[in-house]
Amino acid sequence: MACSIAPAAPHQMFHRAGAAPHQMMTAAAPAPEEMRLSDFDWIGDLGAGGFARVSKARHRRTGAVFALKMSYDPDPDVEEEAEVLRRAAGSPHVVDCHALLRGPAGEPACLLEFMDAGSLSRVLRRRRGKGGFPEPALAEAAAHCVVGLAQLHSRGVAHLDVKPDNLLANSRGEIKIGDFNTSKILYGRAGEHLQVPLTAGTRCYFSPERFAPIARAGPQGAMAADVWGLGVTVLELFLGRFAVVPDVKKASAAELELAICHGEPLRVPEEAEASAELRRFVAACLQREPTRRATVPQLLGHPFLTGRDVEASRRALRDLIVETL
Repeated sequence: MACSIAPAAPHQMFHRAGAAPHQMMTAAAPAPEEMRLSDFDWIGDLGAGGFARVSKARHRRTGAVFALKMSYDPDPDVEEEAEVLRRAAGSPHVVDCHALLRGPAGEPACLLEFMDAGSLSRVLRRRRGKGGFPEPALAEAAAHCVVGLAQLHSRGVAHLDVKPDNLLANSRGEIKIGDFNTSKILYGRAGEHLQVPLTAGTRCYFSPERFAPIARAGPQGAMAADVWGLGVTVLELFLGRFAVVPDVKKASAAELELAICHGEPLRVPEEAEASAELRRFVAACLQREPTRRATVPQLLGHPFLTGRDVEASRRALRDLIVETL
């Protein structure tokens, strides 16, 4: 089924020069200036969210396969997301955006790197009752995520929606950060620190300070919010289930705020078989006071990551992912 969509004008595209050799494609990607949505065949649906739907698409001439993210909104403000994607270009643990095209009503379409194993949420669901990630695989996944956040933060970007749905995997055992709908640029053109809103995103991965009315933060606060989301994600992947209000099928906003801001601290359960390093890593991410939370540079040096057997953990993560394909 062909995508019957009008081509984009050259000025409506942007791209990272060159295609990395590790990209998941059946052939070399076409040059961005040659890309038109009408040249792609629809293969299947990959998912949908509040802002956009994502499909698997093949470039007819080259056979290159992509994830095509189409916005529902015909006229959204995409300038910030486009700038985020431009800044993130070339980061090994951030999903590549090859071009920004336009649909028939002007709606933006991002042509993204295709990650053949889907999200970490999908990987977790397909473990079919086996529980969460074993520690070696979890340490490797966490390492990829921390490096991805370090790459974003170093380029002046806060993701602000870190969760398993937005962490994508491929059959080579790589984890990459995707979905930048809520991401924010942290510094102005003259390098000034910007105050960015923290109220958009997924509430069950919110840090306590994000529940404040009209919550905003400067660069350090926004990056601290990403660390909290990472901590909840690592805990969820370890437990094999939702980490916040686990006994409530669909918690309300009030229930989430009560649990996150005033309930028992989120942590690895005492009865769980977990290393001291994993327990300390999760605790470092899930400090309620953002100034006490570990920073991404500190997490890069955390023993849970630095003490892992890299070859064994890479193999464990790759095998776990491949089992779910």
